[in-house]
Amino acid sequence: MKISDGFFKTTLSSVPYVLPYGQKIADHARSLRLNESGALLWDALSTGADKSTLLSIMKNHYNADETMLPQFESDLDSYLSTLKKLGMLSDNTLTQTACPDHVWTGNTFPALFSDNHALKYFKIGTLCFSWSGPDVLFDTYFKDFSCEAAVADQSILVQTGKPSGLLEGTLLLSTAELTIFDVTDTYRFVFGTHWGIHEMRVKKDGSAAVLYCTDDYTTNHADDIFHALRFAFLIVAALHDLFVLHSVSILYQGKAWLFSGSSGTGKSTHADLWMNQYQTPVLNGDLNILGIKDGMPCVYGLPWCGTSEIYTTTTYPLGGIVFLKQAPFNRVDFLSLDEQALCLVQRMISPSWTKDLVLKSLAFAEKLAPLTRIFRLNCTKDPEAAAVMKAAIDLSV
Repeated sequence: MKISDGFFKTTLSSVPYVLPYGQKIADHARSLRLNESGALLWDALSTGADKSTLLSIMKNHYNADETMLPQFESDLDSYLSTLKKLGMLSDNTLTQTACPDHVWTGNTFPALFSDNHALKYFKIGTLCFSWSGPDVLFDTYFKDFSCEAAVADQSILVQTGKPSGLLEGTLLLSTAELTIFDVTDTYRFVFGTHWGIHEMRVKKDGSAAVLYCTDDYTTNHADDIFHALRFAFLIVAALHDLFVLHSVSILYQGKAWLFSGSSGTGKSTHADLWMNQYQTPVLNGDLNILGIKDGMPCVYGLPWCGTSEIYTTTTYPLGGIVFLKQAPFNRVDFLSLDEQALCLVQRMISPSWTKDLVLKSLAFAEKLAPLTRIFRLNCTKDPEAAAVMKAAIDLSV
């Protein structure tokens, strides 16, 4: 038996969990909360312990006699079965030789300028971006966020043509739409052919992003370019402790309140209930960027907003976050700190391609949770759901 690649053990508010990263997240792998025995056995499995060794560890840890072994064996079988069901454990005891990273010694980036376009600048949250690319793309997607020239946290170059040669590097994850490689100091993004992008390269320090596009990208693939640039933004944002939550935000009592949940749970429907009953405007219909400024959590304006076409350029203090769960009734639950942090991380779209990237998101989630109000709303799609949630918020303020 061996621990499957793509999982690691960590703690959330001192509670042990096993969390996925990289390809496992892309494959929708689940997390697992561990009890004392589970954490102990996971550590042993990570060193290659077999079943008999695991039983001995349990016996010694609990100072048990031989009469307890049948119960320990039954509990161990159940635990191992759960790990296998979740894809966290495999029976493959063969050690595969890891493929060495491909090393690229050339320059992964061209000079970040274009003779055809003067630089433009825009600002999202606390970050400044310089733009070298078609004016029509800038004016369509970033004009509302434009700012005076300043030192750029990320320089963006959008151009036509295929890039110069570049080895693939180490595969981080692959889906039908996107493949991401690690190439020394660079992330390399290869999109589906219908995107109109040959590839995108983003420096790991977030300082530069280059898109190599097909000749027709401004007319046929503008939305795809805009969506691809979101990945470049997420990299530099996380490096500056800004993290994006998949959520709908509304303005209530001068603060931004976020409704989050998995696809289909009714985020937009719930926000509409609030707007119809309490005239609370929607700030962003799909994504919200969170930060902590002077010890206070805030929500910054973000141009990416899904298909809602609703966004704001204004920064608001964060009122709280509501995680929605479909139910035949309406009830507000209060989550423990570890559950709050886990829910936050699971709904973030910030980079999670490596263990270190997930740990960075976790650190932010654990810092944010005690500073705001976080609820779970078991809810229907009826107007009563908004009334129940509003009552809980009003009591907490």
